[in-house]
Amino acid sequence: MVTEIMLVAAGGAVGCVCRYGMEHLEWFADKVYHTVLINVIGCLLMGVLWTVIDRCAGNSSSLWSRLLVTGLLGGFTTFSAFSLHPVLMMRSGQWIEAVGYVTITLAGGFAACAMGMYAAEKIIRAI
Repeated sequence: MVTEIMLVAAGGAVGCVCRYGMEHLEWFADKVYHTVLINVIGCLLMGVLWTVIDRCAGNSSSLWSRLLVTGLLGGFTTFSAFSLHPVLMMRSGQWIEAVGYVTITLAGGFAACAMGMYAAEKIIRAI
C-alpha cells in the first residue's frame, strides 16, 4: 500500500509539473485552449498507457497503473479518467451505462460548479 501511494505521489508530481508547463506555453492567446489541449493529450495518453499496461505489464500492471495512470495522468488531467470509464463500458457492451455516465458526469459537474459559484457569491456578500 505504501509503495502504491508513493508511486501515485511521484507520478502526480510529474503530471502536475507537465500541466504547469503546458499552461505556460504561448501557443494560444486564450488559456482555455491550453486546457482543451491538455485534456485531449491526456485522453490520448490514457488510451495508449491503459492498453500498453493491460497488454504488456503482467503482474506489475497495478504498480505501473498507479504510477502512470492514477499519478501522472491524474496530475496532468482528470479528464482522461473521465474518458476511460465510458470507453471501457462501451467495449464491454454497456452502452446505456456509458451514455448515462457521461450525461450525469457532465450535467452534474456543470450544475455543481454553478451551485458552488452561487453559494460562494452569497457567502462573500454576507461577510
